[in-house]
Amino acid sequence: MPETNEPLAVLGARELAAARPGARPERDRRLTRVRRGVYAVEPAGQPTREARYLLRIQAVHVSRVRPVFARESALAIHGIPYGLEPECVYTTGGARTAGRKSGVVHAPAPLGERDIVAVGDLRVCSLAYALADVARRADALTAVSAIDQALRLERVTKDEVLEALARQSKRGRARAEWAIAFADAAAESVGESWSRVRIFQLGFAAPALQVWVTGRSGKRYRVDMCWRLIDRRPVYGEFDGLQKYGELAHQSGATGAQALAKEKARDDDLLFSGDPAHWIWADVMSPERLDRILTAYGIPRVRRPLLAL
Repeated sequence: MPETNEPLAVLGARELAAARPGARPERDRRLTRVRRGVYAVEPAGQPTREARYLLRIQAVHVSRVRPVFARESALAIHGIPYGLEPECVYTTGGARTAGRKSGVVHAPAPLGERDIVAVGDLRVCSLAYALADVARRADALTAVSAIDQALRLERVTKDEVLEALARQSKRGRARAEWAIAFADAAAESVGESWSRVRIFQLGFAAPALQVWVTGRSGKRYRVDMCWRLIDRRPVYGEFDGLQKYGELAHQSGATGAQALAKEKARDDDLLFSGDPAHWIWADVMSPERLDRILTAYGIPRVRRPLLAL
């Protein structure tokens, strides 16, 4: 079944009862239970990870009184990718006690009017506020990838995120300031952002991003990352997402095998001026694998690793 990002209709048990008296939603095969008392209409395709998480957010919206969505939940509503699907839905504001209940984590932080916006019928922290909050609380991989993507899409500036950070708790502020400073709009995907953080954590020299290079044929290529080494050929770092060759095939109307062959020809052309180094999600998720790849290509280590391998 193909994946779909189409928004799903979310209905509370009371709405269903009012619309169809005597209905038993738990026995209706057209409905999927999202959380207690909340159901979704079965989609035509398989929901993507992003669509599934937004469905959980919509279910909380239906079941709670005027929640304000925060942190990673706010980023999802704003359409900012950052990596793995969170285990919880995050809300904030109000005077309710902080804590986790029924898959919802609530933080009763005071919010000003500028920090709450409406996205459709949802109340949500502003993008700058949510990015700063995530940078304070989440790991560097999530924080940097979210800020990278928001900068790339020109949705915020670093100054706006720093201003929002100043209105939040001082807890985690140094971590957040590092993530904001490290963020770079040139990173074109979450995978590239996670790779950049891992490269830093492993102590390797930082690469230049989105560099244009010339192949033997004279064609110009843009590589994800580039290290220009002293007395050595440059190394072109390429993050290959799991869907890369399928996406290339779809874009060109070719088969997956044809797309792979085209990418191989690209690498052969690039060998004229440098050495292409490829890695995938599994290498980023297991840093020792990425460490071995970068070490094999002679990328210099300029600081002590922050990760135990």
